[in-house]
Amino acid sequence: MRDWVDRHLDWLGGLLLPPRCVLCGSSGQAPCLDLCAGCAASFAAADEPVLAGPDPLRRTCAPFAYAPPLDHLVHALKYRGQLATARVLGTLLAGWLAGRGLPHEVDVIVPVPLHPDRHAERGFNQSAELAHQLGRSLHLSVAESLAIRRRATPPQVGLHLDERRRNLAGAFGAGPVADLRVAIVDDVTTTGATLRELACVLLQAGACTVDAWCIARTDRGRIHSSARREPSPSAGWMR
Repeated sequence: MRDWVDRHLDWLGGLLLPPRCVLCGSSGQAPCLDLCAGCAASFAAADEPVLAGPDPLRRTCAPFAYAPPLDHLVHALKYRGQLATARVLGTLLAGWLAGRGLPHEVDVIVPVPLHPDRHAERGFNQSAELAHQLGRSLHLSVAESLAIRRRATPPQVGLHLDERRRNLAGAFGAGPVADLRVAIVDDVTTTGATLRELACVLLQAGACTVDAWCIARTDRGRIHSSARREPSPSAGWMR
């Protein structure tokens, strides 16, 4: 029944407001995806879309490479506050996950949290925006308040793996998880340091298993070059 209602709401929404591609401006895809088939086909697949681990994660899923033009959508959401792109990215990720049966192995979705000060500056959490679209598409609960960011960490961009781990040590906290199978949601994974640190905290809080779901994976060789393209932390947009 819920699937039927959602499908018809999407169909009605597409009739009232026809989808328009957020990248090129041409017609989107029915019923209401604001991304044309041509632009969607141009997204490069990640070399390893599903990785076992790394420990303590059961698996990390990131179907796309963090490269043009998909990186433009991530930037539009994260740095320019274009929240409509969360629907596009979340819909793409949800379809990819559903096609592999992965949502059936998860009980609850937990977005990577922002520190309250950062959240106040930005006005939203891009990981939470993605998580709520995934929850709607996959009919999974989203526990946005289950994990918290205890301290505002310096930006991760440009840091090596060991530096990222030290930067995140003790940064997260979590409430009781009661043997649930959890999927952490974030926009992009690079070294996986953030995902691993949060996974440790969730397992200590009682999670049965922890997976990570991200829209894209950064080639580690591109970490420093991507840092040069991203907005300055002084703009208040960095996590």
